[in-house]
Amino acid sequence: MLVSWNTTNACNLRCPHCYRDAGQKAPQELTTAEGCELIEEVWRSGFRIMVFSGGEPLLRPDLFDLIDRARSRGLRPVLGTNGTLITREVARDLKKAGAAAVGISIDSIDREKHDRFRGVDGAWEATMEGIENCRAEGLPFQIHSTVFPWNYGEITDVTSLALQVGAHGHHVFFFVPTGRGRGNEESVAAEQVEDLLERLLSLQERLPLEIKPTCAPQFLRIARQKGIKTRFKRGCLAGISYCIIAPEGDVYPCPYLDLSVGNVRETPFSRIWENNPVLLRLRTRKYEGYCGICRYRGICGGCRARAYAGPEADYMAEDRGCLYLLQEESKVSPLGTKLLLRLQEGFPLEKEPYAVLARELGVTEKEVLFALRWLKARGAIRRLGAIFDSRGLGYRSTLCAASVPEDQLEKAVAIINSYPGVTHNYLREHRYNLWFTVTASSERALEDVVEEICKRTGIQEIYSFPSRKVYKIGVKFPEEELARVFSSRTGCVAPFTV
Repeated sequence: MLVSWNTTNACNLRCPHCYRDAGQKAPQELTTAEGCELIEEVWRSGFRIMVFSGGEPLLRPDLFDLIDRARSRGLRPVLGTNGTLITREVARDLKKAGAAAVGISIDSIDREKHDRFRGVDGAWEATMEGIENCRAEGLPFQIHSTVFPWNYGEITDVTSLALQVGAHGHHVFFFVPTGRGRGNEESVAAEQVEDLLERLLSLQERLPLEIKPTCAPQFLRIARQKGIKTRFKRGCLAGISYCIIAPEGDVYPCPYLDLSVGNVRETPFSRIWENNPVLLRLRTRKYEGYCGICRYRGICGGCRARAYAGPEADYMAEDRGCLYLLQEESKVSPLGTKLLLRLQEGFPLEKEPYAVLARELGVTEKEVLFALRWLKARGAIRRLGAIFDSRGLGYRSTLCAASVPEDQLEKAVAIINSYPGVTHNYLREHRYNLWFTVTASSERALEDVVEEICKRTGIQEIYSFPSRKVYKIGVKFPEEELARVFSSRTGCVAPFTV
């Protein structure tokens, strides 16, 4: 398990992609005493590797003391730095304090490109001097690079440079637009990401240094497809076995997932790590969309930060930066449209209904089942199952429209949904914002249930519209309307508006 601590927001460079938007020191950064207590909490929570980063961590005066404290507590301290401030003496002091390794950023083999990207002339030269000083003092180091369209073609050249200067590894970060990088559309296309990951994995097989892609968890899917062995077992670790603490104590599942789950000044780190609902949900790995049905979800899981940065702003949504998702979607969407058209005509009441559908559509039963799972993941199908004629069985039902104050909605929804007779419950964007249907064994039982719901929820305004006569209309969507399911990321089709 790995934790990072942004020890300071101060930085001597101005990188345009910086997730911290680093520059000036933050007003209320954790003190030395608070940092020592954080180290204790990190140890108690089961972490064994602690990354000290920034900003530029070497601008923090007590850095060596904090590293020493982490080492003496049994943690493996690692430094994440731009390398420009690593003199021979600094490298010596880092090693003496107990730093196990240093990660140093190099984004190009061309010094002018690197300096332009890092915002300071001479940055490349200073970083290379820092690398040489680490090597001279026997301090292990690895190279970090962030991929953009401008340096995409030379990342493997940086890998060669890493090998040449004696680095133990090359960690390649795939840009997620957060912090200062928010609004930057310079991400590498999914096809290019796939190509680069394949080339990096091929190099990993041949070179004596570790190559690790970050924020591209699909690299494990590619490794499995190509039979390439890697020591990594899991792609995205956000909230599962990794998190990060900001300079002022806020905790995030990962640097690029801009969603605070607590602050160590208000709640002990161990309690945040063990109990926070966002972290607990991430650990369920119950992803939405295609990531939730992908055959590689157990080893990949998609980039949760990239999902959160997407249009749904849901950290459990599908990661649409994955080429495999886009390719599979293009394969299954035509069958999905055919299935929806066919199912509007009725579901075959046969012993093997999916085999019947497969024969009709000229595909295999396995393809039908996968397409149905995909349609559900896309939101085109909510449920596939039997609907009983409750009225024919002697039951009575009503539609209720309730006006619930915003601050009471969550509680009211939970109470209403706990009743077995509630079959639907929807939010609406007007005064009567909660509509639900209730079924009971008789008119009197129905009235009792509605009355009890009002008492338990405290709802003051509610209308009950009992079902007196059944009207059924056939709503069948044409193919062009169904196609909107697959062009829309939300996968919603609205038949009509009431």
